[in-house]
Amino acid sequence: MGKQVIIQRKGECVKEIRLGKVPVRLLTRTEGLESMIVEMPPGEEIPRVYSHPGEEIRIVLKGTVEVEVEGEKYVLNEGDVMWHKSELKHVIRNPGKTKAVYFSVNLPPSLSW
Repeated sequence: MGKQVIIQRKGECVKEIRLGKVPVRLLTRTEGLESMIVEMPPGEEIPRVYSHPGEEIRIVLKGTVEVEVEGEKYVLNEGDVMWHKSELKHVIRNPGKTKAVYFSVNLPPSLSW
């Protein structure tokens, strides 16, 4: 049986990648899920449209995030939560003039770290 408890302290991460100019920090990863913090500079977006198996949820911690799912745009502000099936084509951007930060969980893990 794998680990039963994973703790990641503030400021720590397992690994960091960049999707274009957007840093993504992996916080936890198991067989069933991965969690990450994404910090989007003003006006930036994740540079490709994604579609992958499973589902995902994101919580906006700071700023504004625009998520386009299958061509429909949703604007999320601090404290907002969004869930969607990951098979749906989606793209994420920061339409604001300040940094946006969100916490995201993918079930199952889907990014190549």
